[in-house]
Amino acid sequence: MEQAVTQQLWIYIDEGDSQQGRTIASRIVDTLRAAGAPGVTVLRGVGGYGTHGVFHSDLLVDIPSRLPLIVTCIDRTDRLQRVLPKLSEIVQEGLIVLSPVQVVKVGRRAGGLFPSHLTVADVMNHDVVSVTVDTPVGELVRLLLERGLRAMPVVDGQRKVVGIVTDADLLQRGVSQLPLHLQQLLPGDERAAQLAAMAARPEKAGDVMTPNPHTIPVTASLAQAALVMAEHDHKRLPVVDNEGRLVGMLSRSDVLQTVANNFATSADTAPADLSTAKTVGEVMNRDVPTVTPETPLIETLDRILSTPRRRAVVIDKDRRVIGIISDGDILRRAMRPVAPGLLQRFAIWISGGARPPELELALKNQTAASVMTSPVITVTPDTPIAAAVEQTIAHRIKRLPVVDNDGRLVGMVGRAALLGALLGSGR
Repeated sequence: MEQAVTQQLWIYIDEGDSQQGRTIASRIVDTLRAAGAPGVTVLRGVGGYGTHGVFHSDLLVDIPSRLPLIVTCIDRTDRLQRVLPKLSEIVQEGLIVLSPVQVVKVGRRAGGLFPSHLTVADVMNHDVVSVTVDTPVGELVRLLLERGLRAMPVVDGQRKVVGIVTDADLLQRGVSQLPLHLQQLLPGDERAAQLAAMAARPEKAGDVMTPNPHTIPVTASLAQAALVMAEHDHKRLPVVDNEGRLVGMLSRSDVLQTVANNFATSADTAPADLSTAKTVGEVMNRDVPTVTPETPLIETLDRILSTPRRRAVVIDKDRRVIGIISDGDILRRAMRPVAPGLLQRFAIWISGGARPPELELALKNQTAASVMTSPVITVTPDTPIAAAVEQTIAHRIKRLPVVDNDGRLVGMVGRAALLGALLGSGR
């Protein structure tokens, strides 16, 4: 891949310059930070003069407020070009310069794989939906399905977080027989029937929530948030302000997306960081359910249901990976068209219910090959964790089969293990 050109930005202003009650320097720094610049330095000169020819110096005690300031940063050219129009609006009087630079080395502190200039506030989802303890469970599930969410924070009258309702909570407490991702695959009329049944239930959000969930402060670093997620195996965290009030939600995907972006934008300046990261082989799961293309679909389903990951890898006689199948794949591809209600009964069976007696007839003569996703995005045991993270984000997939140099299956790695590896937890 062709490396992006790196440049250094120089902005010359006076320290007394201000707009709308804020110094120009602070506005420049905030603008660069919001644009994702990896670091910004503000230098205060001991003296100098500009276009007006008036010399200012800290040696002249009567005019210390007009000393020259230089705001500088080193970043990729494409990102600097995107932010230049905004900077030009801010700097009404001053000088903006770009110069090419060659970065020889970038040293990072521990946890440097997480962009240190970003906090949870920069990455979280601000458009957060919440419910109260008195919200009917039917309304709660409707919101989850409409928004495509997997968890809902529960707040009190002051918007302080008192609980969270997850997909697992709804299943474990018997409110729902289907995981949310399978409910979303049902035809509209069957999904409406599911919601109508839930609307008739007496439970409230407070009855099914997990109370006092882990939260993360809005000012916390991404590394701190990732540590909480990894230690408690959470996929998402409510974000709170200093008073404990809900201000956003942060998901594992949000964190990994940001880390992947950091890899991509700093690849030309920090290749050593990526090459020394842990490899997939150290954190992959070697116990992977497999089927062949000819495996009957009923047997394939049994194999998928044998693992909490709800996936099976399709391999040939030499264990080369040729496809992958999830429970959702079968629901989408193998069960349409079907008799009314069978799709829902099939989904309930996938979730641990009884197998519908007519299922074998509906799936007769179907094999794994008829529903598998192919080709498959894979990695090798030697793939750096950084590269695996980028693959999961770029292709929007949660798990990657791991293959040897001949394409033979040796394991599988998921987002939780990758996040743990980034933290150095050895997961």
